[in-house]
Amino acid sequence: MTSSSIPAARSQYLLDLLAQVPDPRKRRGRRHPLPGLLAVGIAAVIAGSRSFAAIGQWAAEAGPDVLAALGAARGAAEESTFRRAFALVSADVLDRVLGAWLHNRAVQAGGRLVIAIDGKTVRGAKNKAGKAPHLVAALAHGIGAVLGQAAVDAEAGRDPRRPGPAESLREPGRRSDHDRRTTYAK
Repeated sequence: MTSSSIPAARSQYLLDLLAQVPDPRKRRGRRHPLPGLLAVGIAAVIAGSRSFAAIGQWAAEAGPDVLAALGAARGAAEESTFRRAFALVSADVLDRVLGAWLHNRAVQAGGRLVIAIDGKTVRGAKNKAGKAPHLVAALAHGIGAVLGQAAVDAEAGRDPRRPGPAESLREPGRRSDHDRRTTYAK
């Protein structure tokens, strides 16, 4: 992979967004800037890495030009550095930042950005009340990526007559398709 395969403006936009993620690591001993670590981890996952060991291996093989374009000018980090950094970062903040980046990359179909809102109950997990958590997600069809998701009350998130998390995504004059096949115009 060469640096020409990563347009500078695209990687800089991602780095600018990732700079908004607070660095929870102690100042002492920080060798790699957090935005660079996160960008390399994201690139590795996009390239097919499914573990921290694979992310570390991808980073080691990426080359200095690619790493520099991703904000890792000091070189490749070790697998343990990726593991510790990702474990400490707020998942909610990182989710919002990546959602903003993906929204910017979303493809418009016929002049419209097509986003599906869908809710699912997570099987095999329990929240503090002992119930299975319910998540509502927004998916951009053009790129097939989840722009964001939120844990919601299962009933409020599924009944289209009651306000739920999709309310904030609706715009006047737009149509919304829900997982119950209820379509309406606001």
